[in-house]
Amino acid sequence: MNRLLAALLFIAILPMPYSYYLYLRIAIMLGVIYLLVSDWKINDDKTKGILIVIGVLFNPFAPLHITKWVWIIIDFIAGMYLWTYLHAKTINKQS
Repeated sequence: MNRLLAALLFIAILPMPYSYYLYLRIAIMLGVIYLLVSDWKINDDKTKGILIVIGVLFNPFAPLHITKWVWIIIDFIAGMYLWTYLHAKTINKQS
């Protein structure tokens, strides 16, 4: 899964069909749940909180109806956070 979640969010910045965004919500929510469960003991409370917020923002069950420009900002920030988080996780595994 490495940086796939972040890449999906960066792709979401581009104009895509509506179905992409529906599948994106499912993928991001499941990915964030996986990250939370697999790294629960090593993550601090701040990291857990940020991942939970990302999961809630992208949940497919009660979607937030926000303008496209706001979603672009959210996609970019969440993508950067997940990219950095997963990059740091990879570096920590190597050392």
